[in-house]
Amino acid sequence: MPLVHVFDLGNVLVGYDEDRCLRRLRAACREGAPVEEVLRHHLDSIRPEIGGDFDALHPLLVRDLGLTMTPEELRLAWNDIFESVPGMLEVVRKSPRPRYMLSSTNEPHVAWLRQHFGWVFDLFDHCFLSNEIGLTKPDIALFRHVESVTGQAPERHLLIDDLLQNVDAARAAGWHAVRFLGVEDCQRRLAQAAAQDAMESTSK
Repeated sequence: MPLVHVFDLGNVLVGYDEDRCLRRLRAACREGAPVEEVLRHHLDSIRPEIGGDFDALHPLLVRDLGLTMTPEELRLAWNDIFESVPGMLEVVRKSPRPRYMLSSTNEPHVAWLRQHFGWVFDLFDHCFLSNEIGLTKPDIALFRHVESVTGQAPERHLLIDDLLQNVDAARAAGWHAVRFLGVEDCQRRLAQAAAQDAMESTSK
C-alpha cells in the first residue's frame, strides 16, 4: 500500500488572510482598542479549535472592545478570509486513495468552507477536524487518532502541512512529513517520497 497522504487545510488547500478579519474588527471597535490582543486572549480561553463555542466570543468583544457588529457580522468577518490555492486540486486528485484531510480549525470556518469550497472536502475519504475531535495539532494524540481510523502504522503516513511545528510533531510521532512551500515544491517532494518508499519496499 502506498503512503497514506494526509493534507492540512489552511495555507495548503485554501489560503487565508487573517488581517482581513482584523481590519474589519478594528473598524467596528473603539478607536485605539487592542483588538488583536483581546481577540487572542478570548480565543485562547474559548478554544473553538477544539470545540469551544465560538458564539461566546461576541458578547466578550462587545464588552471589552466596544464591538458594534452583530453576531452574524462577526461570523462573516471571521470567515470571509479564504481563497483557493491554484494547482492543489490536481495535486490531491493525483495522490493515492484513501486520502485524508487533517486540520486545526473551528466550526464557523468549517461551515463556511463547506458552503464556499465544498470541492475541497469532496476530495477526501475522511476529514479529521480538530473542533470535532477535541484535539489539535501538534498534539501527538491527534496523530494517534488518525492512525486508529486509517488502520496504518505511523510510518505509513505522510503529512503535508505549512507549519514547521506540525511537520516536526508528525515526524516525532513516526510519520513522514513534508512542509508545504508551494504547489510545485509539494509535487516534487511527494514524488520523491513515493519513489523512496517504493525503493524501500522493494528492498525488503
